[in-house]
Amino acid sequence: MKSHIKVGVIGPLWIYDTLVRCFTLFPTIQPIFRLADELDKAKEFTVELKDKVDCLFYSGKIPYLVAKEEVPMEVPPFYIPLKGAGLYQSLYKMKNRMNFTHVSFDGIQNDYIEIVRGNLEETFSFDNYNDVVTLENIEDIVKFHMENVAKTPNTVVITSLKLVSELLTNINIVNEWLKPSEEDIIVAIERMLLATNQRKQKEMQIIIGRIFIENSNTLATDFMTEQQIQKRNHSTYRMLLHFAEQMSGYLTALSSTEYLFVTNRGIFERVTEGYKVLPIVDELKIKLGVTLSIGIGFGYSALEAGSHARVALIQAQENGGDSCYIVNEDRSVFGPIDITAPMKYPLAVTDRLLIQQSEAVGMNAANIEKTIALIRRKKKNEFTAHELASVLGITPRSAHRIVQSWLDASLIEVIGTEKISRRGRPRQVFTLVNSEENSI
Repeated sequence: MKSHIKVGVIGPLWIYDTLVRCFTLFPTIQPIFRLADELDKAKEFTVELKDKVDCLFYSGKIPYLVAKEEVPMEVPPFYIPLKGAGLYQSLYKMKNRMNFTHVSFDGIQNDYIEIVRGNLEETFSFDNYNDVVTLENIEDIVKFHMENVAKTPNTVVITSLKLVSELLTNINIVNEWLKPSEEDIIVAIERMLLATNQRKQKEMQIIIGRIFIENSNTLATDFMTEQQIQKRNHSTYRMLLHFAEQMSGYLTALSSTEYLFVTNRGIFERVTEGYKVLPIVDELKIKLGVTLSIGIGFGYSALEAGSHARVALIQAQENGGDSCYIVNEDRSVFGPIDITAPMKYPLAVTDRLLIQQSEAVGMNAANIEKTIALIRRKKKNEFTAHELASVLGITPRSAHRIVQSWLDASLIEVIGTEKISRRGRPRQVFTLVNSEENSI
């Protein structure tokens, strides 16, 4: 018997019967309904359900946005998009009401409007409210529609919000409330089911971790007896064994300084709270003075996961040790775990522009990506040559050479100067060109 996928369904009361009919078509899903006409309830329902369900399903984008901050990383959210059959139905209903030549829209993308207009072979023109539709800008949305109706004859309104529809009806503006159709809901459920099944398969994926004790030689002093050394090694093994048990995994000692553990991805994600915490590194350092480097490997097979674990361990060691790094199945690196702003960078770079730029500056493309990740992690893409030297662990002279080559290749640009003392020369401040803070 297949296990049911528990889905927290959140939306208004009017959609209940439709949702029940649609979810009945999916016997492997167990919906848990929390419905209310007050939009603020979406946040309250999310808090109530987030620890009880496999995913959350919202009736639309607005209730999702209301509750977004309460959705935990490990619970994927889904919502019914306004497109497809719902838009066809709204235009059909409006066509039966009056002969319009212009439509004022909100809450739907221009691309969908163009597709539907083309499929219907319609010639109406339209204006669209392109800002995000929220409860906070209701007045702006109503004003937008009123201005369109006033300036263009034969204009009607199709709105994504019931409240806007009610306000426009009160001032005698012809409008239709764009609601998701049963077909839209079924398509959204199908996508949610596919994504959730894929996620469940991913959660069962085997992951392999390699743990290396960095300071084993320095821990053994001339004043320690062989018994004391063995006792410390035993205590280390016991704490690592407890760590593996927390992960519901297995621990194997490869040598006195290296261990291997096996668990599955779902448990690892839950214990680390979505790759945010890994207390074993600090616990061993505080209690026993033992410094660890940990590499975690994800892969589509145990062989691939083991290979990635070795690479991840190298990344942890090359970045100073005393940390944990992950290499994903796509060979991207994430880490270190347990800091506010971890890095993410690829092991191999395939971006043609970046490869060309790397050739221009005489620096490996993967190292450029890694350096950029370090800069973004540090200070919102703004840095001086001295800060770059500190981040990379190189001399200021070498950092100045890198900065100059990056300027020549248009990887960075000067955005100002800073004066840190009366005697010293002002330092130029640089920023990454055409970069988004969170793009890596």
